[in-house]
Amino acid sequence: MTHPQPAELFIQFFHKVLPAYSPQADNLLSQIDPETLSSLNFRYIFSVEKMIEISHMIEDAVMHAQRPADFHVSFQLFSRLQDQITRYQELAGKVECLRIYGVPDVPPVELPNTVYIDTSNTPLTKYWFLVAYAPDLSMTLVAEEIPSPLSAPAQRSYEGFYTFETEIAYKVLNLIHQIFPESIPAPIPPELL
Repeated sequence: MTHPQPAELFIQFFHKVLPAYSPQADNLLSQIDPETLSSLNFRYIFSVEKMIEISHMIEDAVMHAQRPADFHVSFQLFSRLQDQITRYQELAGKVECLRIYGVPDVPPVELPNTVYIDTSNTPLTKYWFLVAYAPDLSMTLVAEEIPSPLSAPAQRSYEGFYTFETEIAYKVLNLIHQIFPESIPAPIPPELL
C-alpha cells in the first residue's frame, strides 16, 4: 500500500476544504474592508486583478498586525514578485519571517527576513496562496489556477477559499512543512500560539 506524497496531500486537503465554504464572486471585494475580512470565510472564482486585491487586503493586515506574523506567499513564479516589490520590501521588515514560494524563473530579490522556496516540479506551481500565522492573526487564502477558456487563453483565473480560521492556517502550513521539511519548520500548534 503506497501512501500519498505530501504534495498530493496538499491537493487533497484543498479539494476537501473548498466545498465547505459558501461561494462568492468578484463583487464581494468591493463590499468588504480589511476588518470585515478578519471574520469571513468564503470560496470564489477570481480574476488575477481580484486575487491581487484580496492579497493586498491580507498583506495590509499583516503590515498592521500588533505582533509580527510568519507570512507565506506563493507568486507561482518569482518574476511575478517584481510588480509588488515595493510592497514586499515594506512587508519583509514587518514580519517574523517572509517565505516566498515559486518557480525561480528569475533570480530572487534580496529582502530582509525572507526565505525563497523553489516549487519547481511540485503541484504547488498551480497554487496562489497567502498564509499569515501569528497569535493574533490568522488569514489563509489558497487558490488553484483553473484552465482558461479556449476563447481567452491569456486570462488567468483562480478558484479557492479564504478563511480566518487558525486551524486551517495551521493545517496548510503543516502540509507545506511536509513538502519542504528542510526549508519550512513545523508550525506551532494553535493551542500553543
